[in-house]
Amino acid sequence: MNSKSRSLSGAALTLVVIPIFAGLLACMPVPIGDPERSRIDPELTGVWVTLTSNEFFSEAGFYVFEPYDKRTWLVAGMGLVEGDNQDLPDLDLTTYDGWVELAAADPVNKGYVSIESMVVYKAWLKKLGGEVFMTWEPKLFLDEGIAEPEVWFTYRVIKKGHDRIEMHYVDGESDLFDDVDETRRAYERVISRNADNPELYADEDGADVVLVRVQDAELELFEELLNIVVSWD
Repeated sequence: MNSKSRSLSGAALTLVVIPIFAGLLACMPVPIGDPERSRIDPELTGVWVTLTSNEFFSEAGFYVFEPYDKRTWLVAGMGLVEGDNQDLPDLDLTTYDGWVELAAADPVNKGYVSIESMVVYKAWLKKLGGEVFMTWEPKLFLDEGIAEPEVWFTYRVIKKGHDRIEMHYVDGESDLFDDVDETRRAYERVISRNADNPELYADEDGADVVLVRVQDAELELFEELLNIVVSWD
C-alpha cells in the first residue's frame, strides 16, 4: 500500500466507513449558514443508504455523517457500480429491504458490486424560515485530492422518524435568486422568505434524495466496501 493509500486508510478507519455517490446538482455560489456558529443534530449521525428511483445502479450509494466537532460533520460517501460478475441478483433498491437482500448476497466477494467514486464534504446546519437546511462544502475527491470549494450544496432536511431523511436540493439557479448579490446574507434572506416555496427547490414535487439509516445487521457490507477504497493505488 502506498503513502496515499495509507493516509486514506487512516481517515477511513476513523470514520468506520466512508461513502457517497456522484451526481449532485443545483450548486450554490455561496455557503449557507456559518459552520463556526452551528450545532450538529446527533440524530443525523450514522450510516445512510440512498433509495434509488430508477434502475439498479442509478445513483445507488451510501453516506456517513461523522461528527468532526460539536458544530460540523464530515459527510463522506461512495457510489456503487456493477462488479466483474454481471449475474446480479434481482434487487429493488427503492426500498431498504432491497439493500438488506444485497447485503445478504455477499456482493463484494461475489463480484456483484464495486465502488465508482468517493467524496468527502464538511457539513453544517442552519435554520431559516422555520426549516432546517444543511450545507455541504467539498473537501476531498479521491482521484483529485484536496478540494478548494468553488460551489456549495444546500438541502432542506426533513426527518421522517429516527431512520429516514428526505433531502431537497436548494436550486442555486432558481429565478428567486435573480439580481441577488452573491453573498451569504443575501442568499439566506431569499431562502428564509421562500422556505416553503416549491420554486426554491430543484425538484418541486418532492424529495430529491431519500436516506434510510443502515441497521447493525447490514453494516458488514459497508465495511467490505470500505476495503475497496483503502486498497486503491
